Amino acid sequence: MKHTVDIERYTRLLQAVASMSRLYSDNTIPYVDSRFVEKLFIETSGAKDLSRSDKSFDALLVPDVGVGIKTFLAASGNSKREKVAEFTTFANHGEFEGLTAENLAMKVASFRNNRVLSDANELAIDISSSIYHCLVRIANGAIVHEEPYLPIDIQNLRPTDRSGKTLKKWQAVGKGVFFSDGISNYNFNGSKNVLFKEFKFKIDEGVIELPVFSDIFDRITEWFDGMQPKPINVSDELGNVLVAIDTPDYGRPGIDFVVLPLYSVQTGTKEVATKSGINQWNAGGRQRKFGEAYIPIPREVHRLCPGFFPSRDEKFDMYLPNNSCSVQGKVCQEGGKALMSDPNTDLGNWIMRVLRPALSDADFSRFPTKTDKPFSYRELDAIGKDSVVVRKRRDKSVTSFSVEFAGVGRYEEFISDLSF
Repeated sequence: MKHTVDIERYTRLLQAVASMSRLYSDNTIPYVDSRFVEKLFIETSGAKDLSRSDKSFDALLVPDVGVGIKTFLAASGNSKREKVAEFTTFANHGEFEGLTAENLAMKVASFRNNRVLSDANELAIDISSSIYHCLVRIANGAIVHEEPYLPIDIQNLRPTDRSGKTLKKWQAVGKGVFFSDGISNYNFNGSKNVLFKEFKFKIDEGVIELPVFSDIFDRITEWFDGMQPKPINVSDELGNVLVAIDTPDYGRPGIDFVVLPLYSVQTGTKEVATKSGINQWNAGGRQRKFGEAYIPIPREVHRLCPGFFPSRDEKFDMYLPNNSCSVQGKVCQEGGKALMSDPNTDLGNWIMRVLRPALSDADFSRFPTKTDKPFSYRELDAIGKDSVVVRKRRDKSVTSFSVEFAGVGRYEEFISDLSF
């Protein structure tokens, strides 16, 4: 592991949890849950946990290294294909219908890159330094494999067969296609709308031995009978005690955080207003800057969460994931229906770079033109982000806020939870 991971602690925790495999399986290969491996990496590296935020990355190593964490069972040989993306939304929109094998590979690669770069822009991740961290389970142990987390090189796509051998012509395999970008091998399964990537590793290097306790039920019962007011303590053969890893507390809805939609909730249909909200830059009147935008605050949020936001036009510190420094935020407009930054391009530029990763610095230095299309809800749906979470941060007498993108449907879930 080339990055800042406490290898000794990583190994010890892995061995401790794997020793309890008999609780779940009779297989000779130790059972290690993928969620635990995500927590294990975060616990031993000090990384920020992104695994429940529906991002392309599972962790963020400060300041700018994104990490995709995979856990899988080694098959025969030194490679394994694993799921890295799912495109059900695009398939439902008919994006893959009637395409040649080559065009299908191009479109899938483009969609994959767009999502990855969108998430990287949201969190200020340097994609060139990002990695995959893989725990590969083998008989009686595991190995750790790391490799660069790179976008697919669309300019260098070539057809391959199932083994990764280059073909002279593109050919479909059922509803899918196998291809390579010269760096990694991929295949798209059109029946499941899933993209797989081949991970290549050395099966006999750096093996971490994972002994399994055959008497784990007795050990658990002994602990339970003792009614210890602390996490489960299961000792290894040398008497070393396990360490529990707790899941983070994300706070109380409506008190510690609220969820705001990036679309209008007025009509009951998810639509993005063409001249307000995240499309404020497209409004009439005075000349607008390209990055002008605000986040709508529905009346329902004010009703269910009174006092969450400061009074209208009262400035506060607001933190965005792509910047360690705060920007000035405020609630604006009649009825406090808009969350803005001051200037509003600070918030707007971040939003627009996430929703349209291909935008460049030059785009934000100009005024809108007739060729600039307003954001639509379909764009939000395609990128998998149609709302934001605003968290309240309290430091003694000072209150500030942070903003991060949230997945499709999060706003409705938030309102439903508060209305129950």
